[in-house]
Amino acid sequence: MQVPPQQQPGDGAPRRRARAAALALGVPVRRLANLGVSALALAELWQGLAGALSRELDDRRGFLFLPIGFAAGAALYFGAPHEPLPYAGLGSAIVFAGLALTARGRPVAFHLLALLAVIAAGFAIAGLQVQRMAHPVLGTTLNAVEVSGFVEAAELRPRGSRITLAVSAIERPREEKPTRVRVTLAGREPPPVGSHVTLRATLGPPPGPAYPGGFDFGRAIWLDGIGATGYALGRPQPSPTDVAPPFGLAMTTWLDRTRRAIAARIRAALPGEEGGVAVALVTGLRDAVPEAIEESMRVSGLSHVLSISGLHMALVASTVFFLTRALLALLADFALYRPIKAWAALPAMLSASFYLLLSGAEVPTQRAYVMTLLVLAGIVLGRPALTLRTLAVAALVLLALAPWAVLDPGAQMSFAATLGLVAAYERFGRLVAFPSGRLSRWLGLPGRYIAALVLASLAAGLATAPYAAYHFQRLAPLSLVANLAAMPVVSFVVMPAGLAGAVLMPFGWDDPAWRLMGWGLKRMSDISAAVAALPGADRGVPAMPAASLVLISLGLMVLCLARTRLVLFAPVLAAAGIATAATAPRPDIWVDSEARTVAVRGRDGALAVMGDRDRGVAGRFAVEQWLNADGARARFGDADLTKGAACDPLGCLLPLPDGRLVALSRERESLEDDCRLAAILVTPFAPPRHCAAMVIHRDARTAIGGMAATLEPDGRVVLTAARPMQGTRPWEPKPPPESGGTRSAPRAEPPGASSPSKAAGAPAEPDAAPEPDNAQ
Repeated sequence: MQVPPQQQPGDGAPRRRARAAALALGVPVRRLANLGVSALALAELWQGLAGALSRELDDRRGFLFLPIGFAAGAALYFGAPHEPLPYAGLGSAIVFAGLALTARGRPVAFHLLALLAVIAAGFAIAGLQVQRMAHPVLGTTLNAVEVSGFVEAAELRPRGSRITLAVSAIERPREEKPTRVRVTLAGREPPPVGSHVTLRATLGPPPGPAYPGGFDFGRAIWLDGIGATGYALGRPQPSPTDVAPPFGLAMTTWLDRTRRAIAARIRAALPGEEGGVAVALVTGLRDAVPEAIEESMRVSGLSHVLSISGLHMALVASTVFFLTRALLALLADFALYRPIKAWAALPAMLSASFYLLLSGAEVPTQRAYVMTLLVLAGIVLGRPALTLRTLAVAALVLLALAPWAVLDPGAQMSFAATLGLVAAYERFGRLVAFPSGRLSRWLGLPGRYIAALVLASLAAGLATAPYAAYHFQRLAPLSLVANLAAMPVVSFVVMPAGLAGAVLMPFGWDDPAWRLMGWGLKRMSDISAAVAALPGADRGVPAMPAASLVLISLGLMVLCLARTRLVLFAPVLAAAGIATAATAPRPDIWVDSEARTVAVRGRDGALAVMGDRDRGVAGRFAVEQWLNADGARARFGDADLTKGAACDPLGCLLPLPDGRLVALSRERESLEDDCRLAAILVTPFAPPRHCAAMVIHRDARTAIGGMAATLEPDGRVVLTAARPMQGTRPWEPKPPPESGGTRSAPRAEPPGASSPSKAAGAPAEPDAAPEPDNAQ
């Protein structure tokens, strides 16, 4: 008798395992007969995944995924198109936490519900923190208004300077006045921090993204506590006031004076370019860093040296720790009978806290500070603390205090680099460990150092590359070469000399240390410039969608945190993210927030620009953002960008790949002809009632930021606003009334549509637009 195919010898064991898997997953016995071979194989695969997940949880690695869930919840809050209900996240967190407690007997359900509870908690904390610090946003442009306030921050810029004012009075308020404003000054001598000044300025709402999917500068500025930006008309003048200064202004003033005094001492010893870099490394003031050096460090992959984070904080804390311990060891009674190692950790904590305040407390510095405190606390308690758990705790603490750090490029790159470094040393640290034996130890030291440097550079570079590509549309493929050449100088000359200079400054013997530091910085800048000049060093990439970054980030986290076969999902997630980025459509038309500058993709795929080239910072900022998003390394002033545009005093024309024309009307007199000749009309003015072209014009009621358009294969034009104007989020200006407001924002109208703006009273054209706040 012939045996049926499904019962052939050798097939029984896999089917028995699959049936066991199905039973383990709770599949009823009566349904087992209906499961085919493929379904049983899927059941077995699922059992294998569940087993791997169980082993991860048994190894107590579930805690490492809590910050990921918390960050995901915070990101969901900030990404919501409408403001959520105040207690929606908190209620969901309580519900999921209660369900998790009832499901403690079922591990998979328990951990899934616990993860959902953490995501909801991140959502809730983000909402509560935003509501706690909510402040007004200026809704319309105010031209030439008088503003008075206390100077909370002052910084030099490549052209002029910039101050942040805590507003005490503002002229002609049309709505609730913002509590803090950021104003750009023409001169390079801003008033001192802590002073009360009065100035005349043009103010507007914080700018939105330059293109759909771009960085939201307005939201970032609002989260810094600023409700309006603009530029001064004249110099600020000191003025008396009866208004009490803001809380903490005295501490801010003292810290600023301390930083400025240290900077003056450094510049006295190092008057050249190296002095500006030394000041940035010691105090965090990057005012005097030459733009050429900063750009070459970005291109070569050495810009992390300028960011005060782990390297700087670790050097300060460890130096104070070892010096204190060495001094205590000189006292025999203390060394023999007292825990001097734990005692030495306390001054190290205080020095790290002071350095955090002195350096400006940026998000990467906060991350390094929290991790440093945890390491020192581990020393006090006698436990090792430099682990992935330390990073997880630091992430949870930082996200709970400032949930908006999940949006900050510096925070993302700082945590990614630290995650890559810690995970790499957990897995491969033994490969660079010192060998046994004194002779072999000394002989192997240079090789081991080089191996450790290569491992650190590869781990940090690969971990931060996706975030550099997403936020800055650039890669540094030669960063490994630059770091191998420069980091020995930074580690053994620059940073020790800087710390020695800070220690010797009270005694007046700091000049030799600063000169040595300057010599090291000169070598570092030479290396940076040499690497940046190599072919292929500056690699631009097109802007990727947020979904790509999420997938690649998940792949990075699985790669660094998983210890079982779950790690095989890492390349799958990364490949999915790369494929999503590669297939993402790129806009064919870009329009700035004032509908005065336009970029059009030609038949060759390159962007051509037309617009007002004398608009200064506003036009340059938008164009450079578009070029970066397109993966081009061209700059605003390049002649090739405008050679394809046909312009006259009234406007410009550029062709689309299909031959149709895009018109930019500079004057009202050109609107009639442009409506007749062009397929798409861009103008800052209200168009005629009946226009044959699709019109994109400035309208304060529809959007904030720029606009982009994509051509469909059938010839249709799909328009997308950078940030639709709804006014429901706390950082969004409220829509102005139909007849008022002068905010610059593009609006699209289909061909032949009448102009509601003209019927209701077109928004008046502002005298000048506030400068976009290009956060470095």
